[in-house]
Amino acid sequence: MDAYEEMLDLARRTVGTLNEKGVRPRPFTADDGTTVKGWCVKQLADHAKDEYRGLDNWEEFRCTIDLVLGDDGRFFSYTETWNNHSGTGGQPVHEHSRALRHESAAYLIAVGPGKPFAAVSTLLERLPWTASSYSPPRARPAPVTPAPSVPSVPSTSGRRAARSATAPPARPRSAVGAVLGFGGGLLFGCAAGGAVAIVLGIALSIGGMDGDKVGVTTFVTAMFCVAAGAVIGAVNGWRTPAKSSR
Repeated sequence: MDAYEEMLDLARRTVGTLNEKGVRPRPFTADDGTTVKGWCVKQLADHAKDEYRGLDNWEEFRCTIDLVLGDDGRFFSYTETWNNHSGTGGQPVHEHSRALRHESAAYLIAVGPGKPFAAVSTLLERLPWTASSYSPPRARPAPVTPAPSVPSVPSTSGRRAARSATAPPARPRSAVGAVLGFGGGLLFGCAAGGAVAIVLGIALSIGGMDGDKVGVTTFVTAMFCVAAGAVIGAVNGWRTPAKSSR
């Protein structure tokens, strides 16, 4: 068995050890849809370049190359590239590409110095202790939007009952109150009419009105106040319920 076959046999045994230890492989997917499940043995390259030549002339470039051991014992190189740069009209352009390629023996020899495949064999011997188990990302649950509450429409009988419950109770009419109110209103009207007549008579006399006219005017005004007071007092007395004796 030559060195290449020995290295491939070690790769298959390493896959078995990883599976026995429960270290799950992760998927590596290219832009063409090709997917390989495996473990990253080593990151072979990590290249970055940033150039800024003006507001409309800039570039940010990132590139990584991983050596992948597939779950079938084969080796692949997984290249992932990000290229962000200025575009026409000042709009930024974001490019992301992924590629998978099955690698040959010559590629694996160039991974490190020493005897052919010695560097890869050393990485494989360490892999069961350095590889981490893959955990797929969990999808966030969609937020639950509560349904809008529909206000209940009370029935016609319910609305009537509510109005009757909130409406003030009808107050009983009082004949005694009307009589008392009439008397009180009459007294108030006489007092108010007298005061108004005096003030009005003085004002008209100062204004030069004839004495007879002043007397008639003040008398009519006083009688109006008396009548108005008596009517208002009687109405209010009729609407006001009699006080309880308790």
